[in-house]
Amino acid sequence: MPPTRRRRHCGPTMAEPSTLVLTGATLVPAPGVGTPVSGLELRINRDGITQLGGDPVTAWQIPWAACRDVRTSCRDGVAVIALSFGALRYRWEVPDEGVAGGGQAVVTVLRELIGAKPMVRTLRGARRRR
Repeated sequence: MPPTRRRRHCGPTMAEPSTLVLTGATLVPAPGVGTPVSGLELRINRDGITQLGGDPVTAWQIPWAACRDVRTSCRDGVAVIALSFGALRYRWEVPDEGVAGGGQAVVTVLRELIGAKPMVRTLRGARRRR
């Protein structure tokens, strides 16, 4: 009789050590697209960004390879993450208390992982100068 293989234990999962977990995040949609969704958890690692939560509860991941124009900033106790995925733009706001190390940890991790650029503040409706 051949030896049997041991199956891996499929218990509760934990975030890998290199994953930055953010709680209390709010997804802020583009104007006219929908209403903000709060109480979300974001997980950022070398593979991409994962969003968990909402009503109904959902989980989805965007791999960094599919993203373009990733930007981040931290101001007034809130970290902001913005990215483009196809024709869509996503923006999350995370309070400092929602992440170990505060919002600056989010900025640092995103810049190190994928070279995120700083947010550019412009006046809505203002024309850009060439």
